[in-house]
Amino acid sequence: MSARTPATGNSVAGKNVPNKPVPPSYRHFTEFAEKWLWPFVSVRLAEANRENTYTWCPRWWAHRAVAVRIAHLHAAFEAQKRARTGNGFSAFVLSHVDAHFKVILDAANGPLHRCTRTTHIATPSLPFEPVPTRYFTPSQPTTNADGEQPKGPPPLFEHWSEFVQQWLLPVTSVRIAANNREGQYTWCRRWWEHRAVAVRFAGLHRGFEAARVAQDKSAMSTLFTRHIDPHLRYILDAANGPLHRCTPDQHIDTPGLPVEPVPAAWFGAPGAGIAIERLGFGPDFRAFGDGFTSGVGS
Repeated sequence: MSARTPATGNSVAGKNVPNKPVPPSYRHFTEFAEKWLWPFVSVRLAEANRENTYTWCPRWWAHRAVAVRIAHLHAAFEAQKRARTGNGFSAFVLSHVDAHFKVILDAANGPLHRCTRTTHIATPSLPFEPVPTRYFTPSQPTTNADGEQPKGPPPLFEHWSEFVQQWLLPVTSVRIAANNREGQYTWCRRWWEHRAVAVRFAGLHRGFEAARVAQDKSAMSTLFTRHIDPHLRYILDAANGPLHRCTPDQHIDTPGLPVEPVPAAWFGAPGAGIAIERLGFGPDFRAFGDGFTSGVGS
């Protein structure tokens, strides 16, 4: 006996009728915030901007870095509701709500670090100098394996540097303390001169354009929690990150890792097929001559 094919909709008079779209629980993200999110979030609020403490601002809507996250949280909330999976709501709370609020409420470095539960103080986004004209190679049209441009909506930003200046930096607001201490952030207005930063921002742009048009409406929220936040924690790290020599008012070049040339045939003769698990061992140290090995093992 063959297995029954599941219906694609509601059965009416022997016919399959497509399921009706699930209406949103909240029409606007501000309604979602006021009726669902704020009553749900319950934490201890500190009165000082110390590490590992939380702060808040009653005028959250005046902070773009906060409002944009709440808007995407609302989209993720409605998406998990439509999905109706067993662990969907739990995953939404852990992967989206908790992850966003770890950034939003951070009293030491977050976008509300100047505020308290009773006082609002505007916090600027990251400052920057405009990227010089033709500093980066212009973007080339994306093509598939057949050399054809893929179908779909055009990107919102033609070049990733436009995405950084017009979208990413304006929605990023953190406390900048230029003293190279662990747990603090620094920044450089000439971010585009740091390859370690520029490459990451270029990758974020690709993720942004994909998330913006994705069918999964939680994609933009995920972009923040899984990509933007981890990248910025690395980039802004005042103690050890790529901008540790800089301040918002002073740019200092930071080189990549110093290296020596790889000796000839160190990883085997050119063109030789070597199993990947054997790569990286190089010649035995005794092969460098008696002067190097004299006395070893004797």
